[in-house]
Amino acid sequence: MTTTTATKPRPLFPNHRAELAASGLTDETIAAAGIHSESDTLRLARILGWDKWPKKRGAAIVFPYYDADGANGYHQVKPDSPRTDSKGKPVKYESPKGQSPRLYVPPGVPSKLDSPEAWLVITEGIKKALAATQAGFPCLGLAGVSSIYRDKRSCRLLPELERIAWKGRKVFIAFDSDATDKPEVADAERQLAAKLAAMGAVVKVIRIPAGPAGDDGEPVKQGIDDFLVSHGAAEFHKLREEAVDPDPPKDDDGKVSAQSLEPAATGKAFLETGKVDGLYRLRFYRGGFVIWSKGRYIDVLPSEVRGSVIEYVNRNARHLTTSITNNILDQVKAQSLLSGMIEAPAFLGDAPLDSRGEPWRTNEIVVARNGMIHLPSLVGGSAEYMLPATPRLFTPAALECDFRIDAPKPSLWLDSLAQWLGGDAESIAALQEAFGYTLVIDTRQQKIFMLIGPPRSGKGTVARIWRAVVGKQNTAGPTLASLATNFGLAPLLSKSLATISDARLSGKADQALIVERLLSISGEDALTIDIKHRDPVTVTLPTRIVILSNELPRLTDSSGALAKRMILWRFRQSFYGKEDYGLTDKLLPELPGILLWAIEGWRRLRDRGHFVQPAASAELVGELADLTSPVGMFVRERCVVDAGRKVERSELYREYEDWAQSKGRKKWEDEAGFGRALRAAFPDVYDTQPRVGGKPVRHYGGIGLRMDF
Repeated sequence: MTTTTATKPRPLFPNHRAELAASGLTDETIAAAGIHSESDTLRLARILGWDKWPKKRGAAIVFPYYDADGANGYHQVKPDSPRTDSKGKPVKYESPKGQSPRLYVPPGVPSKLDSPEAWLVITEGIKKALAATQAGFPCLGLAGVSSIYRDKRSCRLLPELERIAWKGRKVFIAFDSDATDKPEVADAERQLAAKLAAMGAVVKVIRIPAGPAGDDGEPVKQGIDDFLVSHGAAEFHKLREEAVDPDPPKDDDGKVSAQSLEPAATGKAFLETGKVDGLYRLRFYRGGFVIWSKGRYIDVLPSEVRGSVIEYVNRNARHLTTSITNNILDQVKAQSLLSGMIEAPAFLGDAPLDSRGEPWRTNEIVVARNGMIHLPSLVGGSAEYMLPATPRLFTPAALECDFRIDAPKPSLWLDSLAQWLGGDAESIAALQEAFGYTLVIDTRQQKIFMLIGPPRSGKGTVARIWRAVVGKQNTAGPTLASLATNFGLAPLLSKSLATISDARLSGKADQALIVERLLSISGEDALTIDIKHRDPVTVTLPTRIVILSNELPRLTDSSGALAKRMILWRFRQSFYGKEDYGLTDKLLPELPGILLWAIEGWRRLRDRGHFVQPAASAELVGELADLTSPVGMFVRERCVVDAGRKVERSELYREYEDWAQSKGRKKWEDEAGFGRALRAAFPDVYDTQPRVGGKPVRHYGGIGLRMDF
């Protein structure tokens, strides 16, 4: 688009010169403003970005726009034969296609925009702004009274208005004499005044009186230019001296109709309000919203997101409907979508590098309140072990305490452990490693932790401190029975730790399903989890399970796999009647030190590669194995597992029945169930049919009865 300069003479047709003169504009003002006539249809179309200029519109007056650096390529065009709008009103001025309205700044005014001590007048229209400036009243011209905003969907002022130094500046709004009669003009005046006042301007309103009665007997509307022509500058100066305060703003001032909002742009603007490190804090993931807060992503209720969207839109728009809200929410979901293929923890983009140039592994990172700690760098002595937390680390886990490398030794905690665990160093070390293991999202050890002991023996305090170290937001508190319910696994989604504080089961509990789920969770199996009011998700849970019980739970598992997954601690002494009810509160200040203690446990476990069952728990392990697999207990007591041995099936089952009765059991497996349990517990046992007396007889191979039975 070509630009026009004020120094180059341009033609001005007589009818156009007469129209400008009627507004009081002198030839010098017209020339300085670069106003000219144009009849070339190609030039007019190019100025406005149109495909063509209709010949029936005739010639036109061209008004170039200027900024502080001169002509800016923007023009308004006033055709001799204007078109009419949908309401039948003539469209007096045409603006470039697809461009936002601009502020008209007459020659001589730009130099005053950076000087708040210089007062300004604001009116509607180019001719009026030029006439006021020519008369000694520096003036800015709006394209229309409603053209104070960037576009119909925005509540932000024109960029040219926002750039002006308003603080402390006196500004006078001088719209036409019908400003108080037309609601749309009164609204625009009030909104502009409120916006300028919010930026520090001292705003007054000049009330231009109507002109004498016209042919219809009604007073004629006057603008600044009309008043100056008929009354002169001195009278306008009096009007300025008599300027009044603007009307106070209304609640909806400056708000656009919600119908005019574009859902995609509004959704993006909403998401942009919560952006950190170049990423949106709010993400739509696997059918629900998560938000990055305090170093980790947490679930947020759909109703909360909906409420936030409504609150955001209501700031700048009115008449918001359910349909509009739904459309914006759909855009929020689409623009914040995080692929369900991503498994937490994961970096959204490149991972940071350690001092050797190796990327940080997500299962070796702890997020504390004051930053991300790379455990291998920390325990390896590198100074580059900590970075600021970032939403680029997609993780549900973060601690609720600061990391302090100089934290003091947690003396009360260590003394309490020694008292609860009878001073057994192996048990304390194993617990330290378990704490460290649950700091990060790592389930490779495939272990379940169980604290066994009488009431008031310290189990509950250990569990409370464990939850505090890991972070309460990262923990869940299910019951064993709840694991067998339809939605029982949903509370474990994204949780690092689940503490089951009472392992007792009713006779109605589905023990087989409970065992199956304990094995699946600890075994890193993919699980399809039902979630209320959402589609099911298929995930590998990051949850490590800690079970607290006064006695070993009776969970039937013929394979014996559950017992092998357990790391057990025995709390031998009850402090019933001697409890320190304030002990947890005394221990919480030691969290930074307990965190360092747990990190040392993580280091030791990493170096060894596996957990070691404390010797003090060996008896418990055997009891648990017997409780979970009665058939296994029977084999250990009355059989020999040997590849060269065999025994008739019916004989072995009769022996099992005798054993069960001797143990006082009221129920036991039938012969088929016994066979399934036997093979589950001892996979090397097989079926065989040797001939006895010339006939095949079913036997078990790889097992035989002990001779002393």
